[in-house]
Amino acid sequence: MTEVSIKVEIAGGLYPLKIKAEDEENVRRVVDLINTKIAEFEKTYAIKDKKDCLAMVMLQLVSQFYQKAEESEKELSHFKILLIDVEMMLQEHLSNIKNIEE
Repeated sequence: MTEVSIKVEIAGGLYPLKIKAEDEENVRRVVDLINTKIAEFEKTYAIKDKKDCLAMVMLQLVSQFYQKAEESEKELSHFKILLIDVEMMLQEHLSNIKNIEE
């Protein structure tokens, strides 16, 4: 696990970070997304205060994150139920095979 030091610019501010080397590309994509969203809010809503833009971007991105997390949790629950069903069918099948052999 190699750490690297990088500097990222968010809303005009420069922030030094120490991250795992394998996370650098992802961090830079997230920084680009944040800056793009800030620019969209500034343009769409004529917001001049970067702090307000950051708050709105944070609210939007975290809301999207929670929505995706809930969707993923529902899918995971569905797959767990399917796996239990498959395991039960397999057990039944193995039991049937054992009964036939006896």
